[in-house]
Amino acid sequence: MADSGKIRITIDADLKDIMPTFLSNRIKDLSSILEAIKTNDIKTIQVIGHKLAGNAGSYGLPDLGQIGVNLEMAAIKQDLISIKSLLIEYKNYMEKLEIVYK
Repeated sequence: MADSGKIRITIDADLKDIMPTFLSNRIKDLSSILEAIKTNDIKTIQVIGHKLAGNAGSYGLPDLGQIGVNLEMAAIKQDLISIKSLLIEYKNYMEKLEIVYK
């Protein structure tokens, strides 16, 4: 995954109708994680990471799923430094993501 430019992902056109809701919910996750960091709610971060790890691949976004795996593991370890770093990675991924339907 490059640090600059778009992250262009080609996915099945069957997902076109549900992808906007999925992506909108991921943006909400970013806010939830930020709030959880502020309140030291590690369990919420772990749950969000776990769900992201499980769901992103189904939507054709394995790199996003890996961010979820890493986020969940960092929460289990209560590694706030890694959580903050992964939040930035997650945010950057979402900002650069460009979906192409085939």
